Amino acid sequence: MSSKLLINVNDATPTVVPDTSAPDTGMFSVSHADGVSFNTSMVLPIVGISILVITIIVGTIVAISRRKKVNRFTTHTNKHLVAKLTTLSVVVLLGALGVMNLDKLSNLASAVLLVDDLKNADDNTLTITASDIKIDVDLNDKAVFATGESTVTVSSATEAGYTLMAYVDSATTDLKNETNKSSKSTIAMLDSTTPAALTDNTWGIATTKPTDQTAEVFTGLPTTQDTAITLKTTEEATTANDKSTFYYGTYITPDLDYGTYSGTTITYIAIANYAGPCNPNATTIQEAKCLQDFAGPNRDQIVDSMTPETQYTLMDMRDEKSYTIAKLYAWGAPDGRNRETEARVETFDVWMTQNLDLDLDSNTTYTNEDTDLGYNPRTQQYETATWTPSLSTYATNDTTWRGSNTAPESYDPGNKYWNGREDTNDDWYAYYRTCSWGPDDKAYDCNESYNPISQYVSSTGIPQYHLGNYYNWTAAAAMNDSSGNLGALIEQSICPSGWTLPRGKYGEDSFSALWSKYNFDLDSNSIDGADALWKSPLYFAASGSWLGSIYEVGYRGNFWSAAISGNGEIHAAFFDVAGFASSSSGFNNIYGESIRCVVRPVVNYVSIGTME
Repeated sequence: MSSKLLINVNDATPTVVPDTSAPDTGMFSVSHADGVSFNTSMVLPIVGISILVITIIVGTIVAISRRKKVNRFTTHTNKHLVAKLTTLSVVVLLGALGVMNLDKLSNLASAVLLVDDLKNADDNTLTITASDIKIDVDLNDKAVFATGESTVTVSSATEAGYTLMAYVDSATTDLKNETNKSSKSTIAMLDSTTPAALTDNTWGIATTKPTDQTAEVFTGLPTTQDTAITLKTTEEATTANDKSTFYYGTYITPDLDYGTYSGTTITYIAIANYAGPCNPNATTIQEAKCLQDFAGPNRDQIVDSMTPETQYTLMDMRDEKSYTIAKLYAWGAPDGRNRETEARVETFDVWMTQNLDLDLDSNTTYTNEDTDLGYNPRTQQYETATWTPSLSTYATNDTTWRGSNTAPESYDPGNKYWNGREDTNDDWYAYYRTCSWGPDDKAYDCNESYNPISQYVSSTGIPQYHLGNYYNWTAAAAMNDSSGNLGALIEQSICPSGWTLPRGKYGEDSFSALWSKYNFDLDSNSIDGADALWKSPLYFAASGSWLGSIYEVGYRGNFWSAAISGNGEIHAAFFDVAGFASSSSGFNNIYGESIRCVVRPVVNYVSIGTME
């Protein structure tokens, strides 16, 4: 929606008007009325007035050239004489014709509508209208402050309201004198978009009614749509005629040429607020709605608001499934290696306490807005990146995929939960004796009548023990071909944006830092007494693995990390209910394992004091 800004700079000193009583109708008498006026008792045909105006101009020029009867003129300054007379003639003519009403604002009906990520566009529509802005400045020997108003009307059915913004084209920020084309005078827009007082011969916008030129309420406008200034934001639907008034001010000095200044167009934009389930501007865990909110600008504040070891529930915006999360303590040294000499500080990280259950779809393209893609560790920001899986998630025990070591694959066992039963591995050994094994070390054609999974899995359970999906390495790393991407540490995954795969052995956000804190053994890769891992507050589920079939559910849990071992295997963490665990074992990338995501580390995630 565009609005025109028009500023009329008039001479408010004794003003020259036609004097019908004077014998020389080419001259003027002096009138002390404010603004431009003429003798209303003069009733002449339109053609007669036109001839009169022409005669006035010609006569004046002749008079000036001959220096005759100059004493009949009263002027503000000599340099403005011609400009005043020319302006006067135009106003007289238009006034006689009855086509100029300077007190009226013309309404424009066209609208600019931007709808951002609306789910139901038909039910989330906007209309916008705005009025032009006209400011009259009656200039005398002193500088003059004057204002005009613009009314913007928005009708919105959007559930979350709208945001009203404005900008001005970079080529039209300065108003030019359209009355006197030879004039070099301009009225410039304020430079800054922060509140300031008006300076000489400038204009600016204010969202509150200004009292005078010195009030620091005016701003200049950005010059591109991408940088448009926000004037108003609503949070609820506005069905019709939500009116907003904005104030435009100008401060004109006596040395400015008289005339009508125009040429500036202000563009208003009404943007429908996203009515989705997330809150990317959340500042506390109570305000956060989605896992992806941790990728927002207030990640630190959200983490600070969380009570350690308390379970919270958030949604993954990609499929609207809910997950439990917790802020968990970790045992940390500066780099995790020099444990004998370096002071250990108590740190914490935010973990998912439930296995990832995202079904991959080969027809869906994931972006850095919703998925852990394009992360730049130098800037700690997500950059534009996309990934489309080459294969969708399997929902049956289908062995046709075997032999493909690089394609992203995943398996969904359905809505299943580990029932918390602790037992030995004997039942699984009996089961595997019925299986056939391929050259790729995958079990298939197993006799399901021997499968002990039913003893350890139920259709109900606590959220933290949900089995989730199983992913091979390329799926976990959000890649379609891992052959050229096996560095020491990957910086992308299928975790939600703002989250990532845990590191393996070292550093913050690692399995080692977390598990060591809760099992107190930093001297080896193995941890005895692993029962703490599947209990509150960690809740690592004994969800087993997938190799054509699910196995070891209830006995063992395996979880991918972001680290690559020296021999090309992937670091993974595992534990078993017999009491053994390792935070950095090497796994073949064809295995289907569980995923627990962790919020990307933030440098101030360190509590005061050292660990004992």
